[in-house]
Amino acid sequence: MNAEELRKLFDLDRPLSPSPSSAEDSPSPFSSASPPSAPSGNPTALQVDSWGLRRGSDLLRDSPRLQSFGLEDYAIADFHTAAFEPEPQLLEDCQDPVRRGFLVELFQTPEYQALHAGTRLDEVSSEITTLHFAEQFAALRNAAATAEPEIATLKAVSRAVLAAREEVDQCREAITALGGGLGPGTPGSVDPKAIAQLFQRVRQDPTLRRICELAGRYRRLAQSSQRRKCAHGQDDLVGVTTSGDLAQLLPHELVRLGIPELELDTLRRLAERQCLARDYQSLEPVGKGPIVVVIDESGSMAGDKVQTAKALALALAWIARQQRRWCGLIAYSGDTGERLLSLPPSRWDESEVLDWLGAFLGGGSTLDVPIVELPWMVEQLWAPAGITDVLILTDAICSIPLELQQNFLRWKQSVSARVISLVLADTAGDLAALCDEVHLVKSLEVTETAIGSVLSI
Repeated sequence: MNAEELRKLFDLDRPLSPSPSSAEDSPSPFSSASPPSAPSGNPTALQVDSWGLRRGSDLLRDSPRLQSFGLEDYAIADFHTAAFEPEPQLLEDCQDPVRRGFLVELFQTPEYQALHAGTRLDEVSSEITTLHFAEQFAALRNAAATAEPEIATLKAVSRAVLAAREEVDQCREAITALGGGLGPGTPGSVDPKAIAQLFQRVRQDPTLRRICELAGRYRRLAQSSQRRKCAHGQDDLVGVTTSGDLAQLLPHELVRLGIPELELDTLRRLAERQCLARDYQSLEPVGKGPIVVVIDESGSMAGDKVQTAKALALALAWIARQQRRWCGLIAYSGDTGERLLSLPPSRWDESEVLDWLGAFLGGGSTLDVPIVELPWMVEQLWAPAGITDVLILTDAICSIPLELQQNFLRWKQSVSARVISLVLADTAGDLAALCDEVHLVKSLEVTETAIGSVLSI
């Protein structure tokens, strides 16, 4: 059977005729109405991979606030990419020219470059930034047409960057104050969802927000005070010695290694530890126990007093962590009760820190300082033995029986405790006899000289 017979067998020789329905549906080249064309350009203004597109969809799905802006997944993916990716790349064209113009103006501002240095590869900061970018872009797109769209875009970009910068800074201050892990190399929680929940809790509580804001000021003062302390360590150069440590060789010994005639002899002396090297001297650090912060939570301390006291306590907890020491936070109010929080030098439970900061005992009694209870409270910290620093913050003028004073002094000597008091009053009463240092202050502001002295602990 040849090819012609096959065509006849399968009826392939008959010309095809269009069906009535297909003829009606197919557009005529002479018809005046043409089918709608798909929008030209890319759906995103930036080069976004599949993960970035999925992340944009997830953010939009999980955030009611983002949903209220009325933006599509591609827009959210663009703004998240602009905040998160180290080097976001603009595409040549986009289906939404307004969005592309917004991003072009954004990338050209130095404020964005400074913001992006802190948000790139940081999921929490990027989510915050995405929200503000989306909010201002939605307002720009929904606004009525103006005679100067470039000016309107610049204003929207400026508002977006400033709002994002402010909230990112607030988030960092809050999480750092709580011992969280926002940022590279920091201890604490690194789960973006956990960090976001902590920040939401701080932002919604005026007391917690105020404490974390103040804690940032105290921490910066603590950093300055700690740097000014005289440190004895490997930076103490006392002379020249013979050694085989290549990193400490004198310059002329290193030069000899580059001279062929002297190289073998220098290597021999290096192996025999006979090369001339710098001689450093360091002091063996004394074993240190915990830093214990006692805050008077009687009714008279309510409001700004207790907020600044707790912020100062967070700064001292930061110092304890830097010195690899345990920290104990004690809230006490006489017969009303006490609250004890133990913070190890490694990881903190940020939720427990927030619980401790947010609570307030009130009440009080004739003795609002735990002179009797402090010994067993320190034991409850389960901290290593060593020199213990105790800071007491109170506004009470204490009247302490002689027997209690003697018992406290015996305990203080047994644990090598150093007790410092900050008293918000004109006199410390009997408390002065129990302390190594007593500072009478009008407030706990960072401008007080006593605060700088305490933070140099």
